[in-house]
Amino acid sequence: MLAMSAQAVRREVTLTAVQFLAIASAIAIVLYYLPNYYAYKEFVAQNSQTLMQVIGIRGVTWSQGGKVYLNEFEIQRMCTGVQVTAVFLGIVVAIPKVDLRRRLMAFGVVAVSVHFANIGRIALEIWLLYSGILPWSLAHYPTGLILGVFSVAFLVLAADYFIPEIGDLAFSVVDAYRLP
Repeated sequence: MLAMSAQAVRREVTLTAVQFLAIASAIAIVLYYLPNYYAYKEFVAQNSQTLMQVIGIRGVTWSQGGKVYLNEFEIQRMCTGVQVTAVFLGIVVAIPKVDLRRRLMAFGVVAVSVHFANIGRIALEIWLLYSGILPWSLAHYPTGLILGVFSVAFLVLAADYFIPEIGDLAFSVVDAYRLP
């Protein structure tokens, strides 16, 4: 078997990575922007309401004009955590040569974990506000950012556990450009 030149390896690995990123990005964008997430926003609001009631906070879920509210707060698409789930599904679908069972397991674990972390975040933000600990501007943005960082870290760990080929692909690009 003939050894490939470093340039040929880089070209092949880069092409594979670009194809992967194009497919993953397209899937994530379509899944995030095209569906109407009204039913899921209701589900997130109701789950958050239930958690709030468990911890002693009055919660009321209601709808008006196609919008979903939890108390006085509108539950928007970006409040559902669906962006992390859409990105991960794009990654899981795009990675080559992984059996369906591992793809489904990885996606299921991440989707359920992101959902529960997100309803916890919503309840925590409302509790911080109602308890007088933080104003909404501090309760909402920083906790969302912190959850986002932890969600991405969890996504990376889950990806590596269930589908190590994702990390293999990423490191193959790095390794290809280290070649002399």
